[in-house]
Amino acid sequence: MSLSTLEAYDLIRFAEAFEARLATASDMLADKEGLEAEKEWMATALRLVRTSLAPAPALIERAKDLPELEEAREEFSFQQQNLWVDALEKLHAGITFCASSRSPVIEALFPHLKFPQLRRAPQEAVNEFATAYERRLKSSYVTRIFSQDDFAFVRPVVEQVARTHAAWQASLAPANLSDNQTAPLRAELISVGARLDVAVRQARLLAEAALVPLPEAFDSTGLSAKPKRRAGRGMPFGFEESSPELPPEGADEGSELEATEEPLEDSARTAPAPEPASQPADAVAPTESAAAAEPAEARPARRGRKKAESKTPPETA
Repeated sequence: MSLSTLEAYDLIRFAEAFEARLATASDMLADKEGLEAEKEWMATALRLVRTSLAPAPALIERAKDLPELEEAREEFSFQQQNLWVDALEKLHAGITFCASSRSPVIEALFPHLKFPQLRRAPQEAVNEFATAYERRLKSSYVTRIFSQDDFAFVRPVVEQVARTHAAWQASLAPANLSDNQTAPLRAELISVGARLDVAVRQARLLAEAALVPLPEAFDSTGLSAKPKRRAGRGMPFGFEESSPELPPEGADEGSELEATEEPLEDSARTAPAPEPASQPADAVAPTESAAAAEPAEARPARRGRKKAESKTPPETA
């Protein structure tokens, strides 16, 4: 199977979500008595995916700067933005839990709770919030409160907020990669994607077998899902997308990547148009000679004659 870098990237991202679903299914299976063989199959499925995913996080961090992965880079930046908001929410929840929801430091640090809006906010709004947060964090009051022993738990979370914000900012602008850097990155990304394609398919089969004793568990955990194809994937970079009638180059039926629209069946493509039903021999149909003998001016009115006659009022005597 030949993969493009975008296909490989999507396979890695899908495998990450698939691994989380496998873990959920494994926990579900662990709660059941017996089923030792099934639990072993599920453990093997998890091990397959996790082993193949091991190099993925560091690889994605480097490969996102490839020129052809602009769309993937935007997704990566969005993910980093959400990780930053996660850290902010964790900080807020920690203060609320260990102090109280009415603690003055919450009002000093988070006068306006905008976490849901921050997750989808544009870059300018995020920068504005981050600048205000940093200013409030460095205020004398917040600095004094966080230096107390009762708030020692806050300091690692504050550092986590700073790290995730720096990671988000770094994800906004791609690094300039030389040709000597891009070629090995592409090769490594495609290699990892191909291994994950095999690992995920094998793990899915093992998980399906393991969950047979639990009706509908396989579908309810989302393990039956497969990654969707983006438009134009698999084309050599720099070429236009292929026409809808032709499959994109590099597509492979064995790949985990599936088209979002199913092609027409061959029978539907080649089936001839249905022939008109033959009329019985005694059907009333005007012959060519009768049609020719009929006055030309009468023929156009033939179709609506009955209707017209039914609407004509009867003549009075």
